[in-house]
Amino acid sequence: MKKKINLILFLLITINTSRAQVQKLTLLKAIDFAKSNSIEAKSALNNAKYAFWNYKGYNATFLPKLSLQGTLPDYYRTINTLTQPNGEIRFIGQNVANSSLSFNLMQNIRSTGGQLTLGSNLSRIDNFGNYRNKNYTAIPFTVSYNQRNILFNEFRWLSKIEPLKVKEAKSEYLENLENIGYTTVSRFFELLIAKRQLELDQQNLKNLDTLSKLTLARSEIGTVAKNEVLQAKISIVSARTSLASSKLAMQSARQRLIQYLNIESDSLELSVPEASRFFEVDKTVAMAMAHKNRKLVIEFSRRRLEAEQSIAKAKSEGRPTFDIRLNLGVTQTGNSFQQSYQQLYRNQSVTLNFNIPVMDWGVNRINRRRAETAMEMEKSLMQQQQYSFEQEITTMLEKWHSQRERLELALSFQDLAQQRYDLAMQKYSLGKMTFTDFNNSQIDKDRSEIEYINSLREYWLCYYSLRALTLYDFDAGIEISDQVNIMALDK
Repeated sequence: MKKKINLILFLLITINTSRAQVQKLTLLKAIDFAKSNSIEAKSALNNAKYAFWNYKGYNATFLPKLSLQGTLPDYYRTINTLTQPNGEIRFIGQNVANSSLSFNLMQNIRSTGGQLTLGSNLSRIDNFGNYRNKNYTAIPFTVSYNQRNILFNEFRWLSKIEPLKVKEAKSEYLENLENIGYTTVSRFFELLIAKRQLELDQQNLKNLDTLSKLTLARSEIGTVAKNEVLQAKISIVSARTSLASSKLAMQSARQRLIQYLNIESDSLELSVPEASRFFEVDKTVAMAMAHKNRKLVIEFSRRRLEAEQSIAKAKSEGRPTFDIRLNLGVTQTGNSFQQSYQQLYRNQSVTLNFNIPVMDWGVNRINRRRAETAMEMEKSLMQQQQYSFEQEITTMLEKWHSQRERLELALSFQDLAQQRYDLAMQKYSLGKMTFTDFNNSQIDKDRSEIEYINSLREYWLCYYSLRALTLYDFDAGIEISDQVNIMALDK
């Protein structure tokens, strides 16, 4: 008795475990899961985060940087050659330790392209040789400004380009999410069609087996020609071949969907999605949203600025360049720490370096013309790409507007094909139809069911294509960016 109870419990647990492995999945649930859990979604998020933190790093270059630097100590004991006051060169033994400590506050200046530094420094020299002594040098306060090529401000260009890069990355992230939705739709319906085809092939084989037996029985009494019998046998073999192919196709499609969603499940139970409500998509609104949100349009602006930057840099290199360094502060030296901070002297310097091109055999002119040619090439390429993506939107809108009619026709075809098949089944059972005609009605019925699911597939593919091309949800009437938590990039 106890063994029977244990066996029953084992069977119940096995059944419950088997049921738990079957995962029910709707299309929208699969899309949400893919956007949050698939490898493509994680990769898209990491790419967007990388661009976001690049932009954070760029902004950080314009924040003050505080640093403490020191050498404690720089000690050496050796023999060096030293020049004496009378010009004689002698080998002198040295036993010295140098120590220094500096405190600096640096700030890049966006408007000018230079660097401003506030600093303080203290140095000490200890002589451990025959004439022991120590000496301090202090710079309590110094202000310096350094700038290379005052005629070309790279910071000004970067302040225009870098914000576009992060905006471009955000749009790319949103487009990737919608493309993930598109791919999920494709693989979801791939499995749905494969599963439905398998069900049809199983049912068809069962029906053909029954009708084949009926055909053989009629052949024995001479009411059916031999050709009908052969056709029935051929249909049985063909149905078994189709069934084997359908099993393989379904297993492959299921594995592809499971891998794409990055889930662990032995079995998926899919439900056939219905078409959402049809809505009109205004071409003017679609184009406006695409020009506002698409990564490609933002990329156009960024590439144009980068080309202009290259031209400006090439022009600046062909003109006189000036580097400037200014320093203002106070300093003192003494044998003690206190003396090095008493009766301070001014410590100031001004340095202006210049480089005037005299003859470079046309190198600067070539660089400038090359940059200008690259600019024209970018303009032509951008015009071509803009035309292509606008044409893509136009084509997709035309396809979208035909979806309602296609779905209605597919549904009508399915209903008529089913009625014809039911009628053919009755007629063949009564011996009033040839096997070939019956087989044709079965083929049309199967094709009509697959065609209807394909029509649904095209509806959802078209829907997510429109979303990806415009980053706008025409059904809800809001931009995709309002539906996605972009703040996740901060984490």
